[in-house]
Amino acid sequence: MKNNTLAMLAIISLVISVGLVISYIDPAVCAGSQIEDLSTCSNTANQHIWGFLGFFLFGAITLVVGTIRNRIQLRRERDEQLIARYQK
Repeated sequence: MKNNTLAMLAIISLVISVGLVISYIDPAVCAGSQIEDLSTCSNTANQHIWGFLGFFLFGAITLVVGTIRNRIQLRRERDEQLIARYQK
């Protein structure tokens, strides 16, 4: 992938998604803890799930699309070199 900035952002978003999964708070466990309201636990859990999905999908799609584009470009360059070699 030639665009290193985009690859870096994709990897960072994948790491953030793993962090969100690790810090997930189960609402059933949270109900008996010091947090007053079960709705607060549920909202926090939903935010973690949606955050994980968003960051993970961005990272995965970015890396897969970048890899596919790179392979297509390499194949195109190789074909152009073969055509140029046979035209001589």
